[in-house]
Amino acid sequence: MELDSSEQVPSNLLQSQKFDAFIAVSGYESRSTFLANQIPFNNIPNKLVLAFNEKKELLYRDLNNKKYTELGFEFINASTGDVSVLPDFMNDLCEKIGKSTLDILIDYSSMPKIWYSELINYFITREDELHCVNLWFSYSPSEYTRSIGSISNKYLDPIKPYISSDKPVALLLGLGYEKGRAEEIAKVFKAKISYAFYANSSTDSRYVQEVIDNNKAVLKNINQDQIITYPINDLNTINESLTQLCIRLRMDHQVFIVPVGPKPFSLMSFILSARYPDIKICRVSSVISSGASDHRPHGELLVYKVTFTNEELDY
Repeated sequence: MELDSSEQVPSNLLQSQKFDAFIAVSGYESRSTFLANQIPFNNIPNKLVLAFNEKKELLYRDLNNKKYTELGFEFINASTGDVSVLPDFMNDLCEKIGKSTLDILIDYSSMPKIWYSELINYFITREDELHCVNLWFSYSPSEYTRSIGSISNKYLDPIKPYISSDKPVALLLGLGYEKGRAEEIAKVFKAKISYAFYANSSTDSRYVQEVIDNNKAVLKNINQDQIITYPINDLNTINESLTQLCIRLRMDHQVFIVPVGPKPFSLMSFILSARYPDIKICRVSSVISSGASDHRPHGELLVYKVTFTNEELDY
């Protein structure tokens, strides 16, 4: 299928939209069930929750499991760094729904990046009986929580196959607020030209200041006009800024986007790569600590609708 369109939509549409399925996540954060508590379920026939295989005893994990059980969700266990269960899971879901046009709600607030990247790629590679698929990605921003200090990257690799080229490398870093991660990535790439994106408005100004403070080592080596800020709650602006820059750079550079954070920026990156496969998205994961910190829901929902169509069936 082809990615036909994408846009941010008002969150109140979730109250009236009829969905064929709702895919949620049961993690250890308290915001994992926030969306599930906000919308009616009477008209959603398929309710599924991807449950972490890891950290089952931490924080709100047990309470989240109980909540999803009470709401009648079907559980699918999955490891946070593994996507192997997702294709069969999605095949079964599409077969069960049995329609050529689908509307699927996805709460990616507590979802590992590799999972929602895989969900996008699943429909791109799907070329059979489906006519139109609308994926409604919903994200619940969290209240400010102080970062836990310097963090090392576990690994860094392209989500899509690496394509060699003689073109110089352009690196686009989506900065998070964890110290050390972006600096380590910049050293690995040694890019000809680098850009940095970060949210300059959020639910709490302390987050913005921490992003700046914890990425000083990277920002001091990037020209001011190559540092791009965006409002975290305006996904259309993020998409427009990222797209315009990448379209210009891809003519003369190999473009690599490394989305360290936050998740809405990562989603925009995956969608952009779906439109322009030569733009490479690198998966970066931090070293998993034995503990965890909670991310409490701020109360807002950011909803982004992505539409896939199958032109071969358009007759």
